[in-house]
Amino acid sequence: MSRKECRKYYFSVEGETEKWYLKWLESQINSKDNAKYNVKIIAEVNKNPMKMVKKLTALGNLDIVHVFDFEESQNEEAFKNTLNAMKSAAKIKKKVKYSLGYSNYTFDLWIILHKSCVMGRKSHRLNYLSDINRCYNTQFESMAEYKEEANFKRVLSCLTLEDVVSAISNAERIEQQNVRDYQIINHCGYEYYRENPSLSIHKHIKEILKTVKLLK
Repeated sequence: MSRKECRKYYFSVEGETEKWYLKWLESQINSKDNAKYNVKIIAEVNKNPMKMVKKLTALGNLDIVHVFDFEESQNEEAFKNTLNAMKSAAKIKKKVKYSLGYSNYTFDLWIILHKSCVMGRKSHRLNYLSDINRCYNTQFESMAEYKEEANFKRVLSCLTLEDVVSAISNAERIEQQNVRDYQIINHCGYEYYRENPSLSIHKHIKEILKTVKLLK
């Protein structure tokens, strides 16, 4: 059997859970015989897009997805500042393009969508804990406990690529609702919604699965 070509994907992420998830996704794709390509997902914990770009040594055109949280409306200026930094970082190296992979409120929404379509608004990001416990049959007493490495990887062990496809579908349902009900915000070329739930990380995951021919 001929060796598969490898496609590389670059992400900068806010925390370890995002990195663990992306490496899990890499291993799942590479375990599939019917995947057209293997993938190498380079995911660095780096809240500052500028630092990520300065560290890069790869040649050629690069697309980098920055995965981070909107969190809450009172922190929108900080969110916009990160978008500004993404735009500025891309100007440092003209062959770099920064894309937005946000979650509103948090990345935990994306994890929940693998098992359940959560369409209702949350009043606080900590309210995702009950959904996590319900979806994964766990009894975490805090978000910090859930995000401990062993616990989070135990959650990942409950997932399959079929769940990822479900998460994409659920995220698209949320997007359709938001298009109908809310105004999309455009800041320096990046689009987002102030209202939760909303997200865009699913678009990048979907593109990876389509490229390797695990999703049409």
